[in-house]
Amino acid sequence: MKTEKTIYIKCDERLLSKNNYYVILTASSLLICISLAFHFYQIITETSTYLILFTCSFPAFLSLYRLSAESSKHFILINNDEITFKQDKLDEEICLRFELIEYFETHFSKIVFSTKDQEKIILQLDKIANKQKRWEIKEFLRERIKQQKTVNHFAIA
Repeated sequence: MKTEKTIYIKCDERLLSKNNYYVILTASSLLICISLAFHFYQIITETSTYLILFTCSFPAFLSLYRLSAESSKHFILINNDEITFKQDKLDEEICLRFELIEYFETHFSKIVFSTKDQEKIILQLDKIANKQKRWEIKEFLRERIKQQKTVNHFAIA
């Protein structure tokens, strides 16, 4: 008897987390304000102020852009009966029941499901940064679905 287990992974393709972007935005804004205050009290020169403004404005605008940009709502939800995920290209939610899956193949950054209707569905794992989570998904699926072993053949001339 398989134990009742659910895996939910919210995929995030950002290089930095949202909190890191807030820190970068705050630090850049603070440096800009300090340089303007120093320039107002003539502690630093006008050239130094412009240099600081230019240097700090780029990370500030980048942080604002990344925070305001729509983040994709990619996720993977696996329980004992089915796997649900959002497919990249079609931007639609896919729900596959395990009894309808004939076998699956694992690759480094994707899992290819083959249904009993001979349909191939690809689950991309490249949006999951944690290697342990990718491995956990593959092991969870191996316990519930037959896996087809893939062997890479190299032609030697």
